[in-house]
Order: sequence, then C-alpha cells, then structure tokens
Amino acid sequence: MSMRLDQDLTNPTTIRMGTRTADGRTEVRLTPCLIDAEAQSLYGYHSCHYLASAISGMTGGWPLVTLMARPPGGQRDLHAHTGTITPDGRVLDIWGEYSSIEAFRARWEPQINGQVTTHAPITPGQAVELVTQPGETKRHGDLWWAHNPGMTPIHQHFARTVLRRHGLNHHLRPEARTGIDHIWVETRKNIVPEQSTPDATAAPKSTATTTFSGGSVMSTLAEQARHALSLANEKATYVQGALQQARLDLDDIIAQLSQVTDTAETVMQATAIYMQAKDNLEALQGLVSTAAAATDLHAGVL
Repeated sequence: MSMRLDQDLTNPTTIRMGTRTADGRTEVRLTPCLIDAEAQSLYGYHSCHYLASAISGMTGGWPLVTLMARPPGGQRDLHAHTGTITPDGRVLDIWGEYSSIEAFRARWEPQINGQVTTHAPITPGQAVELVTQPGETKRHGDLWWAHNPGMTPIHQHFARTVLRRHGLNHHLRPEARTGIDHIWVETRKNIVPEQSTPDATAAPKSTATTTFSGGSVMSTLAEQARHALSLANEKATYVQGALQQARLDLDDIIAQLSQVTDTAETVMQATAIYMQAKDNLEALQGLVSTAAAATDLHAGVL
C-alpha cells in the first residue's frame, strides 16, 4: 500500500465518531496546530493507536508501545493506551512526553482498570493486531491507520504537530514534511480574504449610504479573535513542552549529581539550586496552564 505522506489539515473540522471516547464524546472539533481538549479527547481517549502509528509511518518506522489490560473477571485483554518510542527511548503521545517505556506505563497504569501488560517495541501492524477485538474489522500492515482517506490527513497533521511540539519534526521523512509553519497564514487568508483598495477615480458618484451587515462584520471579528486565541494556545503548548523537557533534564542533572561521592559544599549547593530551578519551572508550567485555560474559556464564548 502506497500513500502520500504530505497530506494535511488546514481548516478547523468536526469529527463524528461511531463510538464514544473514554471521556464521553461522540464529536470533536479539531483546530490545525492546536493540541487542546478536543484533540486530546480523540487521540488520548479514543484513537491513540492511530496517532502513534501515524508518527511511526512518518518518521520511517519508530516503534510503538501498547498497554493492554485484562479487566477483573475478563476473558481477554483490552486496549488501554499506545504511544510512540523515539530513537532515544522516550515515549510520545497526545498528552506529552515520557522519559522511558517504564515511565509511560507508570503514568497510565493507575488509571487503567485491570492487570496491565506492556508490549514494546512493536510495529504499528503488530499493535493493531493486539488492539483489534473479535467482531471488529481486521486491519493489517504498518499503514493500517490510513484506511480512511478522510481521516488520513488529520492523523498526519497531528503526528507532525506532536513532533513539532517536542522539537522532533526534523525526524520527519522528507516526503512527510509540509509548510506546517505557514498553515495559520493560509487559514487567515480563508477567514479574512485580502481586498484590493478601490480605485476612487473609477467609482461612480452616488449619494447612497452603504450599510454594512453587523452580523457578518462581527462574525469576521469573532473568527479573527478565535484565530488569535488558538494561535496563542498553540504557542502555549510549545512553551509547556519546552518547560516539561527542561524539568526532565533537571531531573537527570540532579540524579547525576547525586552519584558524586564528594560531599563538597559546592556540589551540594549546585544540587539545591537545580532543585529550586525545577520547582520554579513547575510554577511556570502552572501559570502557562492557567493562562491557556483562560483563553480557551474566552474562545468558547465567542
């Protein structure tokens, strides 16, 4: 099966699902470049294996990790969650980044009902065989996630968005790269088309008064506001990702310093400063999260 890897999502779109997400939705509204509650509902509580497989396909074959769970009294394992393993052993999903497969499991196991089994590293084709339950349509091969032409561009888009969020988009295969940084420019053109300045000398003289439709003007302004808020929240997700990565790096630094047998005051002082820096980063993450939630709330009332 061959497929173009440069397909993309350039406008907000509504997805209606045949089965509910784990957080109870049957419909989500997806916005290009924005990982918000809607995208997290689809790719965190419903179609995580699609996203993980898309990332794999677009990076040249990164392996996956799939968590399966046997509910109490159950007869078979059920799919719990799937992520993509990076070349340095980290795991990605729509929610963020985990330092290892073990950290990925530790994060999600408390929320899973049943005995958890980790399958890793596996291919997308192996993952879909694990996930598919009796009576469901069987899909095969590492490009199984592209069976629906209407959804394939969306999976590809959010695969790029996740990679970009974590500074990993340079791992995209050349044929999978698009002008993702220009998406919002093109979207803005669709929302507010550029208009040429009328030629005053060519305009007929008239005493009539031109009346603008308040509804259409306000609609355009609202779209502009939603666009600005979405772009702000997109940037906020990148800030959150950078802060999270910085915290992980500080954890590594502190762990390395703890192995130094020399208890010199300078080493102890450095460790204390790094720990304080980590606490400060956590506070910054909280501030960014609060601000993003506020803009989300405002966007919802526009």
